[in-house]
Amino acid sequence: MKKSTLFAPVLAAIAVIAIQRAGAASAVAHDFNGHTVYSKGQASKAVAIQHALETARSRGWKDAMIVAATDVTGYGAIAVARKGRGSVIGITLGRPSRAEAENRAIEKCLKGGGTEPKIIKEWYG
Repeated sequence: MKKSTLFAPVLAAIAVIAIQRAGAASAVAHDFNGHTVYSKGQASKAVAIQHALETARSRGWKDAMIVAATDVTGYGAIAVARKGRGSVIGITLGRPSRAEAENRAIEKCLKGGGTEPKIIKEWYG
C-alpha cells in the first residue's frame, strides 16, 4: 500500500479531532443581582473565563464571578428556580445532548431547593 493512501485517512482523522477541540471551552459568570452571562466556543477554559468576566464587567456587574467553566465541547444550559423570596440557579456544561444539558440544569435547581425550574439559556460550544 502506498504511503499516500495511508496518509489521507490519518490526515482526515487529525482534522476531525482538531475541529472538535477547537472552540471547546465555555464559562458562566453570575452576580448577586441575578444577572448571568456565558461565553462559549472559546479556545481554552481560561479564555472562556476571561471573556465571561469581561462581558459581565462591561455591563456594569461589579461583583460577577465564575460559577461554572469547562474545556469540554458540548451542550450547556442554565436554569433558574424559585426558592423562598429568591432564586436558585442550575448550570451544566459540556453535555452530549441538549436534553441532557437541560435536564441536569433543572435537576441542580431542584437539588438546591428550588421550585418551578425553567431553562433560561442554552447553547452548544
